[in-house]
Amino acid sequence: MLSRARTVLLSLTAAAVALTGVACSDSGAGDDPDPSSTAAASPTDAGSAGSTSAPAEPSEPSEPSEPSEPSESEAPDGTELRIEGISLVAPPGAKPQELGEGLISADYADGSFVNAGSIPDYGGSLRELAQTAAETSRFPTRPTVLAPVEYVGQRWWHLAGPAGLGDRVESFGTSTGEYVVYVEFGIPQGTSRADAQERIESVMGSVELSG
Repeated sequence: MLSRARTVLLSLTAAAVALTGVACSDSGAGDDPDPSSTAAASPTDAGSAGSTSAPAEPSEPSEPSEPSEPSESEAPDGTELRIEGISLVAPPGAKPQELGEGLISADYADGSFVNAGSIPDYGGSLRELAQTAAETSRFPTRPTVLAPVEYVGQRWWHLAGPAGLGDRVESFGTSTGEYVVYVEFGIPQGTSRADAQERIESVMGSVELSG
């Protein structure tokens, strides 16, 4: 079942080094300056009636302020998952939870989930990483290694396999140079291929890699 598959994800090494989560903080925008106010003219004193000072030129109207753009640190609508080496945005409605060192998940009421994981990079080509991931995974059955795919300008391995009772799991992984990272999708029985692919495309399109 998906809950079982979720808790036994890709074990890429027998003993992964413990990782600490990356805290992300948004920097607040500065206060806009208050608009200047024009003071009312005071009555002219009788003794200054003969003064011939030039009338003040009207001030030029200030440029209308454009709406502020959201900062790059603000995530789109959804649930942000961030650990060492990778961050992504899961669709709205997810309940995030940490599943252990270097692993975080967003779970949905229908039983589906999105996981993100990372371990220190241990070297190897993408094909070798995919084979190792398939051989060391503990899916109910060994996943199939599919052709690599490309997201956010990066090539990813692609594994897929059944998770029991008609459910299935698809995972994508790559190396950032410092970390081996992967994203895993639990897809419940009855989910159409189009709906599953739409979620995969949305999440993988939001990935940001580091390291």
